[in-house]
Amino acid sequence: MKIAVIGLGDIATKAYLPLLTRMPSLELVFCTRNPEKLAAVANEYRIAETCRDYRELITMNIDGVMIHTSSESHATIASFFMEQGIPVFVDKPATLNAAEYQKLHDLSEQTSVPMFVGFNRRYIPLWKELVGRENLRSLTWHKHRLNLTGAPQDFVFDDMIHVIDSLNIYGQIDQQDIQIVCQKSGDDIAMINLSWEENGTLFNGQMNRLFGKTCESVSMAFENEAYQFSGFLRGEKLENGTTQTVELADWTDTLESKGFKAMLEDWVNVVASGRMDEKVKQRNLSTHVFCDSLVEHIR
Repeated sequence: MKIAVIGLGDIATKAYLPLLTRMPSLELVFCTRNPEKLAAVANEYRIAETCRDYRELITMNIDGVMIHTSSESHATIASFFMEQGIPVFVDKPATLNAAEYQKLHDLSEQTSVPMFVGFNRRYIPLWKELVGRENLRSLTWHKHRLNLTGAPQDFVFDDMIHVIDSLNIYGQIDQQDIQIVCQKSGDDIAMINLSWEENGTLFNGQMNRLFGKTCESVSMAFENEAYQFSGFLRGEKLENGTTQTVELADWTDTLESKGFKAMLEDWVNVVASGRMDEKVKQRNLSTHVFCDSLVEHIR
């Protein structure tokens, strides 16, 4: 399978290429406008086929394309390849507003070409199966930063979208039912807290970008059973008055613990099959629509 990687910035080189280049079933093509960066990264990973204009890729017999460029360019590039019948992987956010995402979603439906959005936190191995269990009573997801306030769109689409999508497990988040608290620092957003009830489960999400440190925590509760995680490697199970450590094996790779390995395996399966689960497509759309409505609410 031949996969093109467009954009060789930090997210591509730190999170994706170390895994993609170790997948024996893949043949890679690199594409970026920067000739020095292209040559250096291609040489590092011994990639023979490269180009500087993404439109040239359609002549290289690729099976899929991964878009790691700026968020503003995602829609244009994704549309180009879907119109050519080539499945696309797009980093989150796929777009910076709901209308643009709806166009991509509709194009994917009309052409029957998969559009895969890179939400790695859906694949965190430490707690993935727990989130999908029945009778979940509550799910709390907090992701904080140190001294990094920002404008509403940047705050929500660049960062808090992780929290929002991770809580959007049913793919139908609705702003009408959500309590929203927003704290500002001058003209910037410092903290957003969301809470709502859905299908009998209580959800709470928060991002505080004036927190004491950069950190992320997840907790979930079932009947007389609860889990608390302060990272991707280990946590605690609370049951029958006892506390039990839950952890990944010591040798687990960082990118695997953060869900990137499982996500890429899922993406390769989507390319091979040419189709995506309907619930996943609805969740992608719902997350982007809610983020857009949240930005407007804050403004």
